[in-house]
Amino acid sequence: MSEVITSLQNPQVKIWRGLNKSRAQRVESGLFLAEGEHMAGEALKEQKARALLIADSARDKYCALAENAKGASVYYLAGHVMAALCDAKTPQGVIAVCDYPEECAEFPRNASLLVALDGVQDPGNVGTVIRTMDAAGYHCLLMDEKTADPYGPKAMRASMGGVFRVPARRYADLAGQLRLLAGQGYEIVAGDLHGEPFYRRRKAKDKLCVVIGNEGQGVSPAVFAESTMRLKLPMAGGAESLNAAVAGAIMMYDFLRERMA
Repeated sequence: MSEVITSLQNPQVKIWRGLNKSRAQRVESGLFLAEGEHMAGEALKEQKARALLIADSARDKYCALAENAKGASVYYLAGHVMAALCDAKTPQGVIAVCDYPEECAEFPRNASLLVALDGVQDPGNVGTVIRTMDAAGYHCLLMDEKTADPYGPKAMRASMGGVFRVPARRYADLAGQLRLLAGQGYEIVAGDLHGEPFYRRRKAKDKLCVVIGNEGQGVSPAVFAESTMRLKLPMAGGAESLNAAVAGAIMMYDFLRERMA
């Protein structure tokens, strides 16, 4: 019988408790949490889990996950300890502890399909964008400093495991990074209320970066200035705009369709 962690004062528990509170604590500790059976399973499948935390009362339910936790330590937690670590309204009693990725790592080679988030502050939107990128085969996410953390609990849930397959890079000067990419032959696509109609656009370059702007203000002037293609999605009904993640999904998939035609 494995030992059960029963104290909130346990040194590791103290670290784990801080991981849902802020990006700063995740970056400082180098860890983030993947909560729930699906997310913990994705972390284990992609070999991204450092530890697996299981509620003592759920040992039998998650015995298969524990057996598949190769290379990850398995800890059993008393109910009140597990509850203190959970962010979900209906906790499932299992969490994977994962290494926080190096957001300033070298740009992935051969990454031809990119998305850039410019001040996207809703973590649900960030996670949904990552989920769409994962589904559509986009290679890397670029972010500015104002964009919500992809490894926070709300973004994690919305990504449905996409964070384990889509690398992310954060830049203090996103506009400068896009300028470099444009110089390397990337098409930088930004939404523009006065832009070319989206479905009448010219064919995009093979290397592409779709820019998604802030939910209220759109793409910032500095980032907008680096765009090489400015497009307007049609608004045939009464709505003036689309949700940021929805607009991004439409563009991502239509550019994918264009490449596959």
